[in-house]
Amino acid sequence: MQITEIDHIHVYVEDIKQAEDWYYEVLGFSRDNSLYFWFEQGGPLVIRNNGASLSLFRRKDQHPGHTMAFSVGATAFIELIPILKDRRIAFTVGDHAVSMSVYFSDLSNNKIEVTTYEYLNAKQILESDT
Repeated sequence: MQITEIDHIHVYVEDIKQAEDWYYEVLGFSRDNSLYFWFEQGGPLVIRNNGASLSLFRRKDQHPGHTMAFSVGATAFIELIPILKDRRIAFTVGDHAVSMSVYFSDLSNNKIEVTTYEYLNAKQILESDT
């Protein structure tokens, strides 16, 4: 699999607005308005600084820690699923309407997300396989 980039990191915070302000004032991150609909639907608030992206989640019962999210093309995304199945690695697939993600954990229970923004291509292939 060829990973094109680190897509984003999940950051669990007590107060989204406070965290948004802090990341802006200290590190220059600003809200990604094109993905604000996710936040309005109960998802993360995505903030960016050039190529770096953070997804701010309201901490509920998560322990401190992060999820690594990698970006790949649709082909690599589809090829990952049988690899996970063959190795009996539990995973879920998330359809985010603009991207598709597969979620799983490594041997130490670190959370990993692999995302493709080649949404229609990945969705069509997944649907044809079921």
